[in-house]
Amino acid sequence: MLKEFIERFPSSEPILKSAKSFEELPVEQSLIFFADGKPLILRNPQMLFPSLKFDELINAMPRVVVDMGAVAHVANGAQIMRPGITQFKGEFAKGELVVIVDEKFNKAIALGVAETDSEAMKSLTKGRVINNIHYVGDELWKSFVAQAAR
Repeated sequence: MLKEFIERFPSSEPILKSAKSFEELPVEQSLIFFADGKPLILRNPQMLFPSLKFDELINAMPRVVVDMGAVAHVANGAQIMRPGITQFKGEFAKGELVVIVDEKFNKAIALGVAETDSEAMKSLTKGRVINNIHYVGDELWKSFVAQAAR
């Protein structure tokens, strides 16, 4: 699993290779992988991806900024709609992971899969453009926050 993740996200290698302990926590049909007690990697039935707590990796990924009116919806699992996006930071292709951040604090609130590339997305004015796969407050988030509190 680590090898697969590092192949997909090469910049994660130094952090993962230096970790001294690894734990796995099953949550429903998903898994959370902890490195040195920090929830860094998630696996759902469809894919392997970083958690929103993997700051070193998340901060280097392309992102979209959403207006504050969209934040509550995104943090409840809503898909990312084009009218809510105020900025694009970095380029991405269709199918790539994109970090969703709020416009006020620039904090990562969700991770999604782009339904079109960034250039095409910029020209759109309506519709769903990013599939929300992990967000602050989802079951995975609640599980690793609870695990960290122990």
